[in-house]
Amino acid sequence: MFETRQGYIVSRHSSDEQNQLEIHYYVKTDEGTVKVSIADPETLFFTNAPADAIAPDVAGVQCDETQLKSFGHESVTVVRCKSLLLQQQMVALVKKLGYAVYEEDINPEDRYLMERYIRGAVEFVGLPDAAEAHFTQAKLKVSDYQPDWQVWSLDIETSVTRNELLSIGVTSGERKAVLVVSDQPAPEDYVFTFPDERRLLLAFIKFLRKQAPDILIGWNVIGFDLMFLDQRFRTLGIKPALGVNGETWRVREAKESGKVFASIAGRAVLDGITMLKVGGYHFKSYSLNHVSGELLDQSKLLTGGDRWQEIERMHQQELDKFVAYNLQDCVLVEQIFAKLQLIELQQTRVDLTGIPLSQTGGSVASFENLYLPRLHRKGWVAPAWSDDKFVPSPGGFVMSSVPGLYKNVLVFDFKSLYPSIIRTFYVDPLARVVAQALSPQASPMEIDSSDESDLSLTQESLPVPGYRGASFERQHAILPELVAELAQSRESAKRAGNDILSYAIKIIMNSFYGVLGSAVCRFYHAELASSITMRGHELLGRSKQWMEERGAKVIYGDTDSLFITLDDELSEEQAWQAGKDLCEVVNQCLSEWCGDYADVTSHLELEFETLYSRFYMPTIRGQEEGSKKRYAGLTNGELVFKGLEAARSDWTPLAKRFQVELFEHLFFDKDINHYVSEFVNDLLAGKFDHELVYTKQLTRPLSQYVKTQPPHVRAARMVDEERAQQGLPPEYERGRKRIAYCYTLNGVKPYFDDNDLVQLDYQHYIDKQVLPIAEGVFHMLHLNVTEIFTPQFNLL
Repeated sequence: MFETRQGYIVSRHSSDEQNQLEIHYYVKTDEGTVKVSIADPETLFFTNAPADAIAPDVAGVQCDETQLKSFGHESVTVVRCKSLLLQQQMVALVKKLGYAVYEEDINPEDRYLMERYIRGAVEFVGLPDAAEAHFTQAKLKVSDYQPDWQVWSLDIETSVTRNELLSIGVTSGERKAVLVVSDQPAPEDYVFTFPDERRLLLAFIKFLRKQAPDILIGWNVIGFDLMFLDQRFRTLGIKPALGVNGETWRVREAKESGKVFASIAGRAVLDGITMLKVGGYHFKSYSLNHVSGELLDQSKLLTGGDRWQEIERMHQQELDKFVAYNLQDCVLVEQIFAKLQLIELQQTRVDLTGIPLSQTGGSVASFENLYLPRLHRKGWVAPAWSDDKFVPSPGGFVMSSVPGLYKNVLVFDFKSLYPSIIRTFYVDPLARVVAQALSPQASPMEIDSSDESDLSLTQESLPVPGYRGASFERQHAILPELVAELAQSRESAKRAGNDILSYAIKIIMNSFYGVLGSAVCRFYHAELASSITMRGHELLGRSKQWMEERGAKVIYGDTDSLFITLDDELSEEQAWQAGKDLCEVVNQCLSEWCGDYADVTSHLELEFETLYSRFYMPTIRGQEEGSKKRYAGLTNGELVFKGLEAARSDWTPLAKRFQVELFEHLFFDKDINHYVSEFVNDLLAGKFDHELVYTKQLTRPLSQYVKTQPPHVRAARMVDEERAQQGLPPEYERGRKRIAYCYTLNGVKPYFDDNDLVQLDYQHYIDKQVLPIAEGVFHMLHLNVTEIFTPQFNLL
């Protein structure tokens, strides 16, 4: 007898079983996670080939004419297949016959959900098999189910010298366990010891099956922990049966990018570093020690470059401390996820876009999940992948700045500029191709005369002009409606104080422009992205003109922002009121211009939110021309740095300290000359030695640095050469790691702790860290910075 349940999709799968397609989902319910297999599954694609031209007698294949059209304005046939293998064969056949194929790459498990507007929460009805927690012959529909996730934080410890697994630690709130290879007595009842790796891994499989986590979290958990475990499983010949029903997990590394992916049936894996970036958080370093220090004011129990030696020593001699170290890493990750609500953020992204729970990226997938069902309901299929040459669109509008020291600088920002342009000017893939067919230049062959009502051009629906020859037919535009829905939801989220939902919607809306301008999106066309960015250029240019006509001086503009100055003699209260008045005037001008230009309603909104009482716009170093994306300002008593050394991760803490203190003196009218002189004296006296450490990311493997050998690369090579002499594997050869180093009188030296800070090259730090920051400020003050330094520094 059929039963109905509600739940949330944890993972999705499709495969051929006995030459028949199976689509199934692992769904978390109140009764546990169950497997749900879809009734009568099929996979399909579209083609412009007539149905009778595609081998209609193939068993398991059905070809039907449709009312849908391609972006080439041709009728299309749908080809439905009962297996993935059949679809591959049919796609190959259609291409061999010289016809186009559309949407052949969409996975059937994704299409099933997409076309039903199912995101994460579902209601399903199916035949239950209680013994196997399996529902067959199931059908799914949208639900509002809210899951209570079982989240476990995972961290492993390894032996660097032997490349073996030492322990696996897991925590979930008050629950915790450490599985460790050791012949010592277990120091706590949550510690389980095993004589070797094999028995530990087998026990871990049983443990995971019993505890049934929905989500595994960790720090670089996929790229290191799961990848290392997978290597040990394979080396020891153990099947990694970690899925809900004992399915084998899949851990793979992409050859080109080096990124590692993990798939576990019925479980999602979320990496802390990746989720921080998804959430828009930026840190100088993404090491667990650094992030936990900033967010939690806590640190790992061991730090430093030689901690692997201490880990192995504790494992052999002080098992209790070793266990505590392993668990602390798990706990820190848990606390970071909880504080920043990263699980809630990921579920919100799923609820909005329908991406899989484990997928942390996927702007293109999010776009297609939202766009394709609407496209199909309007009677069209997505375009075929194009081999046309990629033509990048112009970037955001960036003005050359007017350098100087200012008072009363007002910053105006367009609220969600690119989404607002899409909404106002009907920028949309379908609207573009329909308008193209309606244009007077269109060939009669491009227009289907049998459906004139669908493409009829009326006085009320004139195409909206775009750029690079594009125009957009209003009635067929999908994206403007989608942006409007999201914008309305975001405003509701703001009113309700739901910051996570508001942020997630903002990221989705802002991703639309990037998707349309990306060659990895099937909807890419140079006219689309250009019609967004070039319209942005025009809007900022017109806004600048309207402001200057009313007495403001625009000193800088960047993508969606304009910086203006008013009379220095205005009080802050007067400047605020002038800013509000000017903002209202420009928004009125925008509304009138949009109506006059294309008879469209403006959804553009300029906001005035920031007043800098003091402001510094530098020149390009060594030139008179104003720089871009670099400035400092004082607002509400707080210093703000953009693009300057204090905001960059590749300058030393010394440079950041100096710049912050220098601008405190500048903006609060303190004695700069005396401060700089004293600062240099303190530097030479060794008072800032602990702040002279550079850190920089290795963006690729060391072996790929051939033409140039930057300082951080030389430091990393030194580390790996010394490790090789000790018989240890390299630490930096794979790249994508951060290296710390300093400058001594003997050149670059890797930094591990303050014992490395000997014979420092102070002249290097004066020349490369202090002087470049001081020069720009002193130049604007018409002072000679070198006169501030005493002659023995030889800075001339």
